[in-house]
Amino acid sequence: MTQIHELIREGRFKAGDQLPSERELSETFKVSRTSVREALRALETQGLIISRTGMGNFIADLPIESLVAPLAQLLIEEKDALADIFELRKLIEPHIAALAAERATKNDIERMKGILEKQSAAVARGETGVEADADLHFAIGQATQNQALEKLVSGLMGILSHSREESLQTGDRRRASIESHRKILSAIEQHDKSRAKEAMLQHIERVEENVLSGKKSQVDYSDNPLEERSIS
Repeated sequence: MTQIHELIREGRFKAGDQLPSERELSETFKVSRTSVREALRALETQGLIISRTGMGNFIADLPIESLVAPLAQLLIEEKDALADIFELRKLIEPHIAALAAERATKNDIERMKGILEKQSAAVARGETGVEADADLHFAIGQATQNQALEKLVSGLMGILSHSREESLQTGDRRRASIESHRKILSAIEQHDKSRAKEAMLQHIERVEENVLSGKKSQVDYSDNPLEERSIS
């Protein structure tokens, strides 16, 4: 949405500011809420805003904008970029989990337990639990007590929202996600840095395998329509 871009450039919206609701933006700019929602999704992909479940949309700080926006653009333009971003996650997030295990407070741990309960409840209702999935990773970032890492995790979760949804399409995958999260949280609660690091690495590797194998299947089917029809 070019109007929001302009407001950011003019300084009307600053880093950390909360954007008006979708309804308010729709009324202000005289466009449909669907258009507003699509624009907000595009701004999030570009790293200009951060969406926080239950709270709203916030203007991203410049350091995260400058880091995440190129990654988001890479993900859009390059078909193999997802594998590269998973490689980045495997390098960074296990260390974030280890740092969380070292620094997490009692409140941090209770917050993460509550999020995991929400994910379990959502899966029990037949939902993907993707929002709670993202919230847990964000909470782990918060537990490092490092604002830069917290914002980095938030940005990564935003640009990977679609792939996370894909990785949770079956009941088995959803249950596996919850079990992986339990192991990570258990290690953090016990302040076991080594086990937290390993549990996070295994979790990301499992998600990567699910997502990239699905992408490969889609490519294979598109290259061989007869095979696709025979399977359906």
